[in-house]
Amino acid sequence: MHVLLCPDSFKGSLSSPAVANAMIAGIRQVDPQVTTEAIAMADGGEGMSDIVNTALDGQWRAARVHAPDGQWVRAGWGWDSVQRQAILDVASACGLDLVPEAKRDPWQLDTRGVGELILAALDAGATRILIGLGGSGTNDAGAGMLAALGAVFMDASGHRLAPSPAALADLARVDLSLLDARLPSIKLDFLTDVDNPLTGAQGASAVFGPQKGLSPSQVAPMDARLTAIARRIEASRPLRCDIDSPGMGAAGGLGFALGAVLGGARQMGSGYIADLVGLDAAIHRSDLVITGEGCLDGQTARGKVVAEVVRRANGFGKPVLAIAGSVNCTPEQIHEIGLAGALSLSNKEVSIAEAIARPAGLITERTAQAFHQWALARGHNKALSD
Repeated sequence: MHVLLCPDSFKGSLSSPAVANAMIAGIRQVDPQVTTEAIAMADGGEGMSDIVNTALDGQWRAARVHAPDGQWVRAGWGWDSVQRQAILDVASACGLDLVPEAKRDPWQLDTRGVGELILAALDAGATRILIGLGGSGTNDAGAGMLAALGAVFMDASGHRLAPSPAALADLARVDLSLLDARLPSIKLDFLTDVDNPLTGAQGASAVFGPQKGLSPSQVAPMDARLTAIARRIEASRPLRCDIDSPGMGAAGGLGFALGAVLGGARQMGSGYIADLVGLDAAIHRSDLVITGEGCLDGQTARGKVVAEVVRRANGFGKPVLAIAGSVNCTPEQIHEIGLAGALSLSNKEVSIAEAIARPAGLITERTAQAFHQWALARGHNKALSD
């Protein structure tokens, strides 16, 4: 028997290669003779640049940029010298884990660091930039990124405003004429892990805002603020697509700034990564596929790694199991996703905090449990390796 392990990272807890290694340990606990293959996956969030850079045999670089709260951080990015392509993920510059819990107020945070990463890539001579959107702690419609690239946000008197949602309450005009002159000449692609629009019931504020610190009463005002920012930008320059286009709400609206304002091309991150790392061939070689992510929930089917793995595995008739930090789905929903089964690290005995604190051991335990249950159900009770 040959088992493929292809998980996403467990956000803020364990990288995808580390998750895969923990899963392999679980398989070996059940049957050391089973052969395994590990492929680290991502969908645009943290770890994307490392995976893509490794696949392209690129170099690793770093830039000093502003975190969402204005503090300086060192953000890593990949460099493919053959294609003169920079590989960035926004989590390294505006990730939720960069913001102390006491400062997780999206009204006061911005994405300047992402713009500074883009400038670092341009200064290095990039003609192509690939940006992964996911794991952000911000919700500013990309205003901070645009400001770092030269955009000016002003009130009615012409005074410059900071690019945070709170400061942009008085936004009257946006000047995009000073955007870096190199931007139109580069090929800009961005990977999203969701297809949510910028605003509305499925928009950035309503769906992801609470994860970043918005209270229920703040969701509607924030949604209105993003709409106002987008319309002021549109008044300065016609948008390349509507604010309600799929993916514009990714990373707190960075999808909007990259796609609708700068004209970048959007791709679903999980599909892009799967093609790059040769996932189809690995699935074809396997008898069983095990994937995973930090949280299995209603967003999983909207572009996350687990959904992409299931879609491809089902095409080859291969069963898929999932291990997640938490599973917020009914058995019926798990079946609808296309999974043969799913287990959560957290349960009545293990809190989410404990699961985050010691993920590797729990992933090994749950993988061993899931694999054993699946093997017994398939009739491999005499010997699991065949």
